[in-house]
Amino acid sequence: MTEIKIRDARIDDCPSLARIIISATDHAFRGRVPDQCLDWLTPEESASNWAKNFTDERHLASGDSLYVAETESNEVIGLAMLTKISSGDGYEPSITKQYFHELRSLQVDPNWHGRGVGRQLVGHIANKLQREGATHLLVKVLVENPNQGFYEHLGAIPLGSHPYDWEGYMTEELIYGWNDIKNLPNAH
Repeated sequence: MTEIKIRDARIDDCPSLARIIISATDHAFRGRVPDQCLDWLTPEESASNWAKNFTDERHLASGDSLYVAETESNEVIGLAMLTKISSGDGYEPSITKQYFHELRSLQVDPNWHGRGVGRQLVGHIANKLQREGATHLLVKVLVENPNQGFYEHLGAIPLGSHPYDWEGYMTEELIYGWNDIKNLPNAH
């Protein structure tokens, strides 16, 4: 695994967050979904959208957690966003009785795929949740996502699915969950 540092995201990371999410999404989905899903947002618009999440230089507005993976030379190469699940998220009651947190976004710069960055980000989130007394974690993955196996390899189990409208393209989100996050790699 590559030696990286994981830290809380800051507002000045927004251009890097935009670069990563756009390049990682394009890398994963180009040719699998219509171009309209991938070409609707510029890096500048994405950076501006990320900035709206911050109340100041270091704090997210909604209480969500946003982490970045950074190289020794301080290059941001990945991101992970953790949110609390609310009743308005559209999950079945059986899911919301057990799962209170969702890995909302996990993106790694395509140049860094296969080097353990995503695994370290997920492990960091699992450690945070364990310190708070949580045991479960949920993640949604589009059916076209070629990285579904990543979550399965880390022990996530299928819980269901629901429809998803991605810029007018109707697809499906698969719902996965970890029933015991202490078993995740890098979780202590």
